[in-house]
Amino acid sequence: PVTAGSIVVPLGHVIGNEKWRGSELAQRLQGKVRLIFEDALGLVDFHLPNRTCILLISEADMVAGDEFKRRLVKFRNASSLKGIVIVEKTPISDQYYLGVQKLVVLELGMVLLPVANQGEASQLIIQLVSF
Repeated sequence: PVTAGSIVVPLGHVIGNEKWRGSELAQRLQGKVRLIFEDALGLVDFHLPNRTCILLISEADMVAGDEFKRRLVKFRNASSLKGIVIVEKTPISDQYYLGVQKLVVLELGMVLLPVANQGEASQLIIQLVSF
């Protein structure tokens, strides 16, 4: 399920899951990093240099139910990659945030970075690719 692990991502590049094509996040990444879409990333949303993967939990994912939790657990169990979870923490998703934080940080031992929207998420990804 985590197929990008064997790929070496060059510095300045991001491999994005095809499902993000056309999104505000992808549009904001264009021109700042070299964004390449791939439909076989499995559980991963974005694959960065240095064997780092981003799993992005959108406001809609949190409100819709527990599917994103299964995806996080599968990633953690199936991967030796560094996983960073970016979560859209908005007034609507705020009520779910504490549960997500507990799962990601305490139970799965992964890094959790909250953002207000896809624009902030794109800035964060650009910063992670830059160093």
